[in-house]
Amino acid sequence: MNKYEVKHPVFLGLSHIGQVYSISWAKKVGPCAVYDFNKKKLSDFKNQKYSREEKDLDKIKFNKNKLVIYKNFNDLKKHDTIFFTYDTPINNLGCPNLKSIESYIKKLISIKFHKKTKIIITSQVYPGFMDKMKKKYLRNDSKIELIYMVDTLKMGNAIDRFLNPEQLVFGCSGENKTFILRLFKKFKCKKYIFTLKEAELIKVSINLYLYFSVSFSNILDDYSKQIGVNFTNIIGSLKNDARIGKYSYIHPSPSISGGHLERDVFYIKKYSNNLQTKKIFNNFQVFDQRKKVNLKNILFDLKKNKKIKLLIIGISYKENSFSMVNSMFREILNDKRFNVVFFDSYFKKINIKINQVNKLADSIDESDIVLFNYANNNDLQIIKKKFMKIDNKYLVNISTKQKSFLKSSKNIINFFSQQTLPVC
Repeated sequence: MNKYEVKHPVFLGLSHIGQVYSISWAKKVGPCAVYDFNKKKLSDFKNQKYSREEKDLDKIKFNKNKLVIYKNFNDLKKHDTIFFTYDTPINNLGCPNLKSIESYIKKLISIKFHKKTKIIITSQVYPGFMDKMKKKYLRNDSKIELIYMVDTLKMGNAIDRFLNPEQLVFGCSGENKTFILRLFKKFKCKKYIFTLKEAELIKVSINLYLYFSVSFSNILDDYSKQIGVNFTNIIGSLKNDARIGKYSYIHPSPSISGGHLERDVFYIKKYSNNLQTKKIFNNFQVFDQRKKVNLKNILFDLKKNKKIKLLIIGISYKENSFSMVNSMFREILNDKRFNVVFFDSYFKKINIKINQVNKLADSIDESDIVLFNYANNNDLQIIKKKFMKIDNKYLVNISTKQKSFLKSSKNIINFFSQQTLPVC
């Protein structure tokens, strides 16, 4: 082995995906290294201050000696396999910004590598982005090859999905088959190789399919209310149909939030030349925005005060992954007629503009309306105990997990009740 050779990968980018990939790699496969252009992220990672998007990262047991944290960017040139694991930045409306991804790729490619190097990019991009990077920055550089890896991690469940994937999908030339099989030999799932653009399209397609599924559920839930039916009562039967399946995303929700599906909606709206396609997705987004407004109006209908004291329990879009991107509460938070505070069982320090409270029972007493999204079991019991005794305030339950932890009554509104169980 020469003085430059290092026979394990380095993960460049310590956003959610980079943290999950590197820690899980050290646990399942073996040695690896990490680096990030942001020195604070490097420091936080070293001190085990991990991403709020994956709250169980600190519970993974792995040999700390197998994960090297680099201080210098030039250390990357010692590796012949680099995972580029930056999440594509998104603004608060879910629109992606690829400028930083391109600038990091440009900087990485500028390294004078000592040997042939494979750069595996996992960022969420549009079909054609990788070819653009090759044409713009590689030209005739035969030392570097770009590979696209389709990331299918699910926020909050990303660790298990990385360790036990149902498949691995790559975009690259067929000549990389041996390399991929060797690198991922401990992953016993099927592995597929497509062109760069095909792999990028697979990633976009998966997210758009999930987006359609959630939108389908919300449209049917809206229609069901019009005809006096609770849509969640029939979900179990729908999933029993083999053409739909038990793992399908057919659950209504207050709105589509989090930003991860919205990235690819942005891509297809921007890069598709078909006006009808653009119109379809515009209409979905208009419908989704209306759901946010409707939630706000429901709260106003309950309490017609000029100023409503509102307690939101569970401020993120779901309990095991923090994100305020395209928040379902955006219309409420922007309306000055609400005096909003929030309580969160899982995220103790959240740096957003509204006040976070720490005493749940007292905060319920001080509110006019409680908007319930999620909570841990201990806090659920506090909420139950409170609302078994009081009827002078309202609880609006928008949880898709705890659909009816309290029975509906004049002051308790369950958006989504439990599914009907089989009778035989």
